[in-house]
Amino acid sequence: MKIIKDKINNYLKSNPYSLDKLNKKKKFLEIMKYQIEHHNKNCKNYRLWYKKNNFINPSKISNYDEIPYVPSAVFKHVQLKSIKEKSKIISSSGSSGYNKSFIALDSTTSKLQKMCLSKILTDSLGKDRRIFFIADVKPLENFGQNTMSARYAGMSGYLMAAKERNYLFKLNKKNEFVLNSDALDKMINTIEITPIVIIGYTYMIYDYILKNKKINFKNKKCNNKVKLIHFGGWKKLHNNRVTKEEFILKAQLKFNIKAKNILDIYGFSEQLGTIYISNGHNGCKVTDYSNVLVRDPKTFKVLKDGQVGFLQFLSILPLSYPGFSILNDDMGYISKRITKNNIETIEFKVHSRSCMNIRVFPIHCQRGIISTDWIMLFNQ
Repeated sequence: MKIIKDKINNYLKSNPYSLDKLNKKKKFLEIMKYQIEHHNKNCKNYRLWYKKNNFINPSKISNYDEIPYVPSAVFKHVQLKSIKEKSKIISSSGSSGYNKSFIALDSTTSKLQKMCLSKILTDSLGKDRRIFFIADVKPLENFGQNTMSARYAGMSGYLMAAKERNYLFKLNKKNEFVLNSDALDKMINTIEITPIVIIGYTYMIYDYILKNKKINFKNKKCNNKVKLIHFGGWKKLHNNRVTKEEFILKAQLKFNIKAKNILDIYGFSEQLGTIYISNGHNGCKVTDYSNVLVRDPKTFKVLKDGQVGFLQFLSILPLSYPGFSILNDDMGYISKRITKNNIETIEFKVHSRSCMNIRVFPIHCQRGIISTDWIMLFNQ
């Protein structure tokens, strides 16, 4: 594993949006080939699945669309682990509310995830640590235990950029969320003069802050470097017919903040550390550490830019489990693709959750053959 670990570490030395198109493709595909070989060697269930599907020999892969993928839902049903030593388990029920995914993380993969996340956040926030105001309660969970919820695992990564943490909520005697008045007053008094960061899950910021008429910034002018970071929880807002445009407008009115300083972060527990940032109304930007393809829901062939399909996510990071190429149940499309000075910029937008249940997913998904027995294939 040392070879691939070193290659990923060296790759992460570059800035997240700096590699020219051809150089990225060469280095990225090289790591993908090592990823496939590593997990075929160390994960029995993955090796069985790869052989049964008769996928391409890794050495012959020459394009992104040739990289085999697994559905994200497989982590809810089958243990996919490429390490022997004891690992920390990230558990997540996901936004669909079905049974939990279990992701095995060792110290190596965890360090790579933190390094990647730090590079991307630094690009957006700068190198200086900031005062964070967190739209949540202070966690009581022991982060040293073997199982950690994805909610706190995801949040803890972003807090690496914080020099001070202020939690905007606390629990009352009925175990209900209530405002932490001290933290709120501090945020109101510093938002004009200090480039603070306000961060939290999308639905929590919307329900507990943007809709709360008691929170009033009294026409204070927001510092032009203040950032509002939100992530996850869109399904709950979509169910209530709340659009991204409405969220941004309410946030602008509440905080007197510019749209470009509202960062909507897309990511999921099966690929922690790999995130995609949307500034204001723009799409989610793909970094050099990842790539995104859009596949037809019926044929699973790659679609043209602008066409809606399943989103396939490629990440250089996961070594403790085979999560480097994942097809999830979000439907989306490539909203922007431009090349300037040989550097390709790709953005995508999420269109909707699929009405097709990817818990029932084809064995031969690369060939578009629909079958419901893929779980059996992993378990044989």
